[in-house]
Amino acid sequence: MSPTLGWKMTAAALRDEVAQALQTFAWAEWSQLGVSGSPPREREERAIDPEALLLFTLEIGRGEPRLFDEVLDWLALNEPLVSVQRLRNLCAGPEDRALVGAALDWSKRTRRRLPHSPGPPFADDLQPLFFAVPPPARDQLDPEFAKHGLARSWLEPSGKSRAPHIREPISFAFRLRRLLGVGVRAEVLRTLLTIRAHQVPGKVIADSAGFAQRNVREGLAQLHEAGVVASQPAGYSTNVAVWAALLEIETAPSMPFHFDWIPTLRALTRIHRWLQRPTLDDLSPYLRASQARTLATEIDGDLRSVVAPLDVYATRGADFWDTFADVTRAAIRAVGHTTA
Repeated sequence: MSPTLGWKMTAAALRDEVAQALQTFAWAEWSQLGVSGSPPREREERAIDPEALLLFTLEIGRGEPRLFDEVLDWLALNEPLVSVQRLRNLCAGPEDRALVGAALDWSKRTRRRLPHSPGPPFADDLQPLFFAVPPPARDQLDPEFAKHGLARSWLEPSGKSRAPHIREPISFAFRLRRLLGVGVRAEVLRTLLTIRAHQVPGKVIADSAGFAQRNVREGLAQLHEAGVVASQPAGYSTNVAVWAALLEIETAPSMPFHFDWIPTLRALTRIHRWLQRPTLDDLSPYLRASQARTLATEIDGDLRSVVAPLDVYATRGADFWDTFADVTRAAIRAVGHTTA
């Protein structure tokens, strides 16, 4: 381990490292989906989860206003490809719901080309949307964000975004939505086609689909009745070779790869949000490590999707800060396109 890392590293230093790495990842993904930016050298071969990435970026973008605003520009152009219900389903708490509600309301206003209006009176206790940007004067607030408790200046779309290239592996979810509609059946098939397994358990499909289990069961039943999904004792399957031919993908093994985006990005969102707490800088090494242990315990189930199981009791006292930093870096490396 580098001598600059570990519990001797300040919370501010780890905060900056994590924020930079996650912003780099978000830019890399979105630039391949139509957001104005420079795409990475290596093409993403995994099928992205659009709503999981969008929810994650609404948090990460609070430290990178240009990323936040360009993703909103993309949303206003491509919202018909986005499952609003699924996006709301993925919200894990009031902070997520406020960000999603503001983004969707802004997108609706932009798509309808509504005029600039101050809107109704706003509460006095608005929270700044961006971490390092002072909130504007009340007469300059964007009303769609203000009504969700967030203060930012009025935003106009940049108009730089484009539609995603749906034949790219990263855009596989959008291609299936064009074929099957924006709903549970497209998410079920995305899971079955990208997971390299003969049979996929129903729980795995439900977790990846991002809809209520009842809706997933109904979607599976409909696809089974249509003859494109087989129900087996250990789970479900579909004929990947037939789908590859239909979608003009060269071979079945050339299908985009699956990745557990929902739990991984949810865990990284929690870590990023926790590191933004200014009080962390004032804590003793022991108390800081103790609070990190509490967070690690809460998100352990999500982290297990991409890193080895974390024994939060194996490292004692202030030394747990080392473990927490290492696990965070491992999760960031797992999502790829970062230097963490």
